[in-house]
Amino acid sequence: MEEIIQNLRKRILPFLNKDYKIYFVNSATFGLFSILFDSNINKIGIPDQGGFKGFIEIPRLLKKKYIEIPTDKGLVMPKFKKEYDVFLFTSLSGHIRSNPSREICKELMDKGIVSVEDISGVFPDKDFGWADVIYGSTGSPKILECGYGGFVGISSDINLEESEKILSFSKLPESYFLKLNNEIENAQEKLYYLRNMSQIFQKSSLDIPYKESKSISVFVRDENPTKSLEVLNKKITPKTGKSLFTKCPRYDRTKERGFVIETIKLYGMEMEEVKEISEKIEKLIL
Repeated sequence: MEEIIQNLRKRILPFLNKDYKIYFVNSATFGLFSILFDSNINKIGIPDQGGFKGFIEIPRLLKKKYIEIPTDKGLVMPKFKKEYDVFLFTSLSGHIRSNPSREICKELMDKGIVSVEDISGVFPDKDFGWADVIYGSTGSPKILECGYGGFVGISSDINLEESEKILSFSKLPESYFLKLNNEIENAQEKLYYLRNMSQIFQKSSLDIPYKESKSISVFVRDENPTKSLEVLNKKITPKTGKSLFTKCPRYDRTKERGFVIETIKLYGMEMEEVKEISEKIEKLIL
């Protein structure tokens, strides 16, 4: 088992930008909890929208103070004040907008703030993942889809000894590592496929304010998303999950009114089928 784990660590590292110490965890939530548990971390900075919902829940659970930092509608601006010990952000804000990971992490390092980046929506794209600590979910639906679990990478540049002790307690079965190994093999192709699907929706006549080549979800501006989703959910069924859509405003997507098309839930469909779904959405709500 240990040999399998070590080989998997070696497989992941080439897709990352630093020499991280890799830990495999039962869930990304447990991974983030373990990171923030460290006594070196007391005050936590988070974006005011577009982050993982655990950014708010876990500090509260640990009874640690968190500060919401204003963003440009989810996009993190790399200008920080030394008001907190660690800053949490996602590579893709709400899976919709690309954050400038390298610039963010450099600015945080210059301010003496530990950077923590959720790379779940971009692995294995090396334009992202420049933080002191990176983590990724391998739940479902995800780019690395094992149904559960995740991993954390901690750079040797920082001292989170207490966090590393907790992370080492997490144990997973051999079947998980074998599954993850296969997912890593196919990750680049899957990411490319998801981005191409997003492009199909972005080229539609829907009101889509953020059109980015690296997004894996698409936000549609809509003043009455409840009404629209009542119609759409009756007529459109994703390949996985109960609904293709996420209603907004919502912290882990965007605080604007509308809904997000979660293209990852269509993964496995032919592009022509995706195009037909895009056209169907247009006909139903426009």
